[in-house]
Amino acid sequence: MSTIKRKTNVKLPSQEDESNNVTTTGSDQSESNISRILSSSVSGASSLVILQLISRLATFGLHQIVLRYTDPATFGIASVQLELLLATILFLSREGFRCALLRGDDETIVVDNNNNSKEKTVPADSAKGSMQKITNLSYIPIPAGIITTFLACSFYVYYAPEETFNTPYYVTSVVLYGISAFGELIIEPLFVTAMNNLIFKLRVSCEGIGVIVRCIITLVLTLLGARGNDEKNPNTFGILAFAVAQFAFTLVIMAGYIGYFVSKWDISLLMPRKLRDKNNKEFWLDDHLFSLAKTFTKQSILKHILTEGDKMLIAWLSSPADQGIYAFVVNYGSLVARILFQPLEETGRTLFSKLLTNVDKKDEKMVNSQKTALFTSLKVLTTLIKFHILLGLLFICFATNYTGTLIDLLVGSVWSQSLAPIVLSAYCLYVPIMGVNGITEAFVAAVATEETLSTLNYWLISFSAGFVGSGIIFMKVFSAGAFGLIAANAFNLSTRITWSWNFIQNYFLKNRNYSQSEVEELQRMLSLSNLLPRLLVLISFFISWVVTFWSNEHIGWATMGAKIKHTGIGCFCAIIVA
Repeated sequence: MSTIKRKTNVKLPSQEDESNNVTTTGSDQSESNISRILSSSVSGASSLVILQLISRLATFGLHQIVLRYTDPATFGIASVQLELLLATILFLSREGFRCALLRGDDETIVVDNNNNSKEKTVPADSAKGSMQKITNLSYIPIPAGIITTFLACSFYVYYAPEETFNTPYYVTSVVLYGISAFGELIIEPLFVTAMNNLIFKLRVSCEGIGVIVRCIITLVLTLLGARGNDEKNPNTFGILAFAVAQFAFTLVIMAGYIGYFVSKWDISLLMPRKLRDKNNKEFWLDDHLFSLAKTFTKQSILKHILTEGDKMLIAWLSSPADQGIYAFVVNYGSLVARILFQPLEETGRTLFSKLLTNVDKKDEKMVNSQKTALFTSLKVLTTLIKFHILLGLLFICFATNYTGTLIDLLVGSVWSQSLAPIVLSAYCLYVPIMGVNGITEAFVAAVATEETLSTLNYWLISFSAGFVGSGIIFMKVFSAGAFGLIAANAFNLSTRITWSWNFIQNYFLKNRNYSQSEVEELQRMLSLSNLLPRLLVLISFFISWVVTFWSNEHIGWATMGAKIKHTGIGCFCAIIVA
């Protein structure tokens, strides 16, 4: 159980429409409570989708201008190497603790306005104690971040290839990215508190403003640096523009979170405090939560290799210019996917963990609500998977034949006449695999026991080895370049989907005293036929791909007239499919 602790008689604007949906007074998981959680989660997912939409569209639009004033090597260092540095520090320092602390021990939230912040210790078994356990542990990423930031930045400075190290402002940019990452870790306790209480609007506001500021600063510095440039040094500021913008983004979200909690909450109640158990033994960290966080942290190391492995491999096996081309393709290929996938994964993880927390507790009074929660969760999960499959079919059957048209319209023939359109088409095949993997792993992270998570760590080692091995084979042995990297990613995620789906089937079909009709319904919902679109829909997608492929080959996109005809054919096919 988590407890909202705020100033007495202060009305939280962001909770006016949210706290009513998540505040409960009992421990029973009633149908009305399930409805409230679903409502809050849908609201949060919508807000996060909007945030991703603003973030990705702003970044996408920015890159179209920046690409005209930035050489591939500079763009590669900023978009691949420095972004990898930021992700490495954040992922290794906080991801494991964030997963553990956002699970919670109960789905209910209690508003408590009468806390005594002067207490030296907090009873561990009380409502305040439940929240204090989370609060105490949420500070661990800060000292962990000091170590991770120092080691990562040192590695980037002392082991950078000569070509990269000689890039203007390289060391300064590395330091700025490191400070930016650590700044985000400082406010991690506030982020955990906000997310545990479903205050999604705070995150949307802070990150939304931060993204706008980051885009404006990058654009302004890039344009200023382009004045009086020459062939040898095409942009005066180069990667420094990206680094300063990232630092400004961190300052904005830090100011937003700190300002909100200082003005709306009693900030002293969010400070670390000692806990005491029934035997009056005092302690700082809850053993169960800390053990769970360590398990997730071990996973995060492996998942980081799997998630960011493409950047690691291309940074290791390619030149900065090649990295720039890959970053260009990923910028296009992941636009729509990231706008939807990330918020759905994060909201799904929170939703499943809250709905299914008590599902296996032996309590006769909770049997009906437990089954309701199970079937509701499975319905949500299968619906999300169906959505990802349909979205993936759109990418496969339509987007693959329009990558050249898109690139030529947005950034010109320099990029459209290169391998970029073909590589981007290959990336479109990878999109549905990425979406299904994200939502199935979100479910596993939400409900798996600590024992299962420990077992998963060993599987992740195998997945990591398989990814690195296949990446080296495709990229080095077969010289497939970016194609090989996409193939390695697809192979890696496919194996992870297989493991996650096996876990999901076992989870829902394990013996819970179902009736025969309930077992049959679960099996139907988990069947492949329930997840795939109807045969007629699949046939229409295939025919559309054949027609648009023919159009791309014979009509093409060399002139504006050809582009209009080619696009018109695609629109007609899309209407038939719809």
